Amino acid sequence: MPNHDVAQPRSRQDQSPGRPLTCLDLFSGCGGFSLGMIRAGFQVLAAVDFNKQAVETARENLGLHEGPGSVRHVGTPILHVLQQDLTSFRPEELAKLIDRNHVDVIVGGPPCQGFSSARQRDGANHGDRRFVEDPRRHLFKEFLKYVEHFKPCVFVMENVLGIRSAAGGEYYTRVLDEARKLGYRVQSQIEDAYQLGVPQKRRRQLFIGVRADLPGFFPTKILPAPSAIPRTNLGAALADLPPLQAGTGDQVREYDLARRREALESDLQAENYLLRVLEVERAVKLTGHVARPHSQRDLRDFALLAEGENSATAMRAGRTFEFPYDKTSFKDRYTRQSRTAQV
Repeated sequence: MPNHDVAQPRSRQDQSPGRPLTCLDLFSGCGGFSLGMIRAGFQVLAAVDFNKQAVETARENLGLHEGPGSVRHVGTPILHVLQQDLTSFRPEELAKLIDRNHVDVIVGGPPCQGFSSARQRDGANHGDRRFVEDPRRHLFKEFLKYVEHFKPCVFVMENVLGIRSAAGGEYYTRVLDEARKLGYRVQSQIEDAYQLGVPQKRRRQLFIGVRADLPGFFPTKILPAPSAIPRTNLGAALADLPPLQAGTGDQVREYDLARRREALESDLQAENYLLRVLEVERAVKLTGHVARPHSQRDLRDFALLAEGENSATAMRAGRTFEFPYDKTSFKDRYTRQSRTAQV
């Protein structure tokens, strides 16, 4: 008798020619991973996160029933966008909701704060004296529970680079070991968003698992999307945005179409990034264009920096800042971003 408590092989209906590949997005946030999978031609059966605002955003823009004023993506919408805590929401419950025990791919990014190298004062992730237990470090187990149940052909789990060194690499090793025990060939690789066409200093750890009964391996080199230009600079992403004074801006405002037109005509990278990657023409309004407030002292310190320079470099050149620096740390507290320099 078949065991219906574990994932079964795909049915003939699942294997029918022309069937779209299926995907689950766990710890999905506002749906960035889902959007990428949709654009790649996948049918995202469910996206699950416990943050209410993130789920509402994903439902608005990517869900089956988009809200008024949402920006509709290209492709099949997500069938179920769920606000659920994955530590208590069981794979069997999701399997019942989507009416299947197998999907082709599972993607997700368990919360990374527990591994972030930026955390120092609230219990850092590195060094014996500062290491403080954080339950978020164990959420990769919940991701792997879904892998165990749905037996995807491939899974992709993303996290920050700090997972490699946190607790002496304990969690990094456990992810690899536990996924392999589930029957997956697992490779670990670091990807640089800047090399893939995103103008950010963002390097991330990927764990990519291929089910052991399948031939071949996942290619180790990930290529930029066809619409992206590798090493796009920051200026391309900001070219159509009006300048702001510290502490000013609007959550919702009209686009300055003349400024955008000028940016598109003068910068090939900006034209490609704004139109083909951001698809800015789909947006009805400019949202969230707000500058953080700075004190007058901070603004005077920023004025001492050349574009692309940080305060550590300026201090070595003999410039004196008003901020009372601790010379043993935070010497690069201030950075003035460059619009044109490589990240």
